[in-house]
Amino acid sequence: MKFAKAISPVTLCLLCLPLGMLSGCSDTPPEVATGSHPLLTKDSSIPSYDAGGQPTADREETATPLAGGILMRQKVIRDPARGNMPALELLVPDGWSVEGGITQVTQSYGMLPYFSDVSIEAPDKRGVRFWGIFEFGYADNVNLAPFTPYMGRPFFPLQPDLGTWWKQMQRISPAPGVSDLEIVSEEQMPELTELVRQQLSQLYRSTEEENRQLRMRGEQKSFDVHARQLVLRYKDEGVSVEMTVFATVRHSIYSYSNGMIRAAMWNIDNMYAVFGPAGTDYLHDPVLAAIVRSRQYDMNWQAAIQEWYLRKNQQIVAEGQARIAAASRQAAQARVTQSDDVLDISFNGWKKRNAMKDAGHTASVLGIHEETRYATPSGTTVDLPSYYQNVYTDRLGNYILHNDANYNINTDPAFSSRDWQRINPVNP
Repeated sequence: MKFAKAISPVTLCLLCLPLGMLSGCSDTPPEVATGSHPLLTKDSSIPSYDAGGQPTADREETATPLAGGILMRQKVIRDPARGNMPALELLVPDGWSVEGGITQVTQSYGMLPYFSDVSIEAPDKRGVRFWGIFEFGYADNVNLAPFTPYMGRPFFPLQPDLGTWWKQMQRISPAPGVSDLEIVSEEQMPELTELVRQQLSQLYRSTEEENRQLRMRGEQKSFDVHARQLVLRYKDEGVSVEMTVFATVRHSIYSYSNGMIRAAMWNIDNMYAVFGPAGTDYLHDPVLAAIVRSRQYDMNWQAAIQEWYLRKNQQIVAEGQARIAAASRQAAQARVTQSDDVLDISFNGWKKRNAMKDAGHTASVLGIHEETRYATPSGTTVDLPSYYQNVYTDRLGNYILHNDANYNINTDPAFSSRDWQRINPVNP
């Protein structure tokens, strides 16, 4: 799919966000560039690493023949800005491509700890895509081109909805080979919106307290967050493809009594997409569901990111910029939890959050995603599609899923060179 193909580093250096924020980008304000779509087109210059930490080219894996079954491989995404430490893991079906990764931001975007963009795609145009942090700055009295560094963030005007933002991105830098991009639908997700508002309730309370002081100066602050579901349709070299995007959107806006915005920060968090040929039921595809649910952040990497925020907070306070950064600091504490919740709730249905947190309801949660939880030889668990009755692992992060009861993996020449062990479902 063209939305996941590489673009030139020159275009990335002009736009910097969202595909790259490459360390070699200039700190001078860029001009708006045309060319590949910076949101939808993958950057092949972002490094990826194998399980041993060695750089690998982003390429499609050579599929191992497996009639009637599927092989899923563990993919480790590493953070080159933090010593190539593991950041997240995914399960990727054999023969599917993995593009993108995590990259370091430039000094110009000093309010952002990292950027990530990972796409997993099948030859038949099914796929999943995960984005990292999008954080923009804006003010009414500032006239800058989009993505120009502004207060440590890329400059971008506030948008009325997620779909309008996507259309703006397409206008700024259209993707080659992609045509007829249209917004099929967009809606707010009430249950997920309620959840993220609860998680950020302290920000709502602190906004009320801050407004009592701001009113004496003739100013006011607004803060809000909501969850969105956006459906896009486009043609990729003549083939019609549909993509469903899930995200949470929030803003912190300081304005004068006349409504003019003095300073604003707005974010698109937890965004991911599931896509497939138009007309197919890709949202209920068990393999896509397994990829979505397989994403796991490394705890040490999460701790490193939180440490980065702590150091940044200290710098902000020292420089007297605490007010506009307050929302970023507090929201960062909830970002990881939100990310997991968005996956739980947005993909393929909704269950009450209390039920999800109750261990007794875990089976029903897995049922939403048509998955079964298996115990691995290492003592951990993994969620895999329920459509396959026989599951094997080589203890190296690879899984064979098969439906033929007579299939003997130990006599299959494609896999008999390794030690495979059958694993069984566990009671949640």
